[in-house]
Amino acid sequence: MLKCRVMQKFVASFTILSMFFLHGCLRVNTDPQPVFAEVQQDVLTRTGHTACWDTCPDEAAFKSCIESTLEQELTEDLVVYIALLNNRQLQATYENLGIAKAQLVQAGLLRNPIFALSYRFSTKSTVTDLIDIGLFQNFLEALLIPLKKRMAASELEATQAMVTTQILDVIAQTKIAFCDFQALEQIWTLKKQVLLAAESSYDAARRLFEAGNIKDLELTANRTFYEQTKVELASLEVVVLKSRERLNVLMGLWGNQINWKASICLPIALENESDWGDIESCAIANSLDLAIARKQIYATAAGFGIDTTRIVFPQLEIGPSSERDEGVWFVGPAITLGIPLFDFGQAVSAAAQAEILRQWNRFTALAVDIRSAARIARIHVLNTHRQSQYFQKILVPLAEQLTSLTLLQHNAMQLGVFHLLSAKLQELEKKIQAVEHLRDYWTARTELEMILNGHIMQKNTFEISMKK
Repeated sequence: MLKCRVMQKFVASFTILSMFFLHGCLRVNTDPQPVFAEVQQDVLTRTGHTACWDTCPDEAAFKSCIESTLEQELTEDLVVYIALLNNRQLQATYENLGIAKAQLVQAGLLRNPIFALSYRFSTKSTVTDLIDIGLFQNFLEALLIPLKKRMAASELEATQAMVTTQILDVIAQTKIAFCDFQALEQIWTLKKQVLLAAESSYDAARRLFEAGNIKDLELTANRTFYEQTKVELASLEVVVLKSRERLNVLMGLWGNQINWKASICLPIALENESDWGDIESCAIANSLDLAIARKQIYATAAGFGIDTTRIVFPQLEIGPSSERDEGVWFVGPAITLGIPLFDFGQAVSAAAQAEILRQWNRFTALAVDIRSAARIARIHVLNTHRQSQYFQKILVPLAEQLTSLTLLQHNAMQLGVFHLLSAKLQELEKKIQAVEHLRDYWTARTELEMILNGHIMQKNTFEISMKK
């Protein structure tokens, strides 16, 4: 009778504990959407653009949304919108939020208890079999839960900041790629005009040569320029196609989706550019890169605290235990404790101190890099703005005026056709240079805005640039 009561109590205790742990597991929330909502709001505040996590199972509706947008003439805002919606690398990055959120939830859970049962039967029928039953819970893991949650929370915050920087990277790279595409399209159009001028010059030289008015030298020089211009135009066409493909990659487009059209004219430079005098302090205050480094230091410190505790106390298990001997049940608490006789965690503590100091020095070095990058970006923006304005307001108008005056002299039979064509070629060259400087200005401004938004953008490993 006593044996039955003891067994009933043990089974009841085990059932209650099992239900408690099962209930705890059912109540956990691993949904990363609230975390993404914070990232989304942060990006919106910093850039004015809305990130989107494609979790909708309706692929047809998603595809229809993309295609309806592509039917419009793409602008910078629309290109960024499609990239944030459809860039698959970015969508894959969002899954890191789910992983980090799951790790945070896992850090707050106890490990499952361990049930132990041993049954030893007797070789003699007159001796009662021995039964040993135990239910153990690793109590050390319960003590470490606050440290584990602190480490996981820091890692989740670092992951949030990392995802935000990835979004900022995609926004900046898309803007720069679209700016580069627009510039190359404009330059390609101007180069076609250069080719027409070169062809006209060569035709005029050929007619004059046939009439005996010029020598072989002038004819060969004109033909050389014409043929070289054809090669340059063909090479530039490839560069334009590469620039377009770069945009396709950033927007995640393929198949019939790549047949989009876009405005090819770059916006003119701002009339008055800000001085950006407080750019260093703003860059440091808004830096997500520093926030990531800081959270990683916190996570490292918490992780070393966990490691040290586990080394000093490698095992600490508590639970009820029962044993039957000679037909009598013995029930009571049991504890398993590791004794720190040889390792008190000195090595781990030393490694932790060195690692944290190393990360702190890297944190400080990163702050120095950010300040330097901010100063360089400021100088670059101001310089490219001045150059762009100079071309727009002085050099290009002067070149147009020179062409106009040369045309008047040509009409008055005072200058020949080669002088007129040369003036026109100089005008086109100045316009090409103006487009290049305007592209450099908007690129520099995008990089500066990215620094002020909190991130030094990663250099594009396959950045497209026009070979001169």
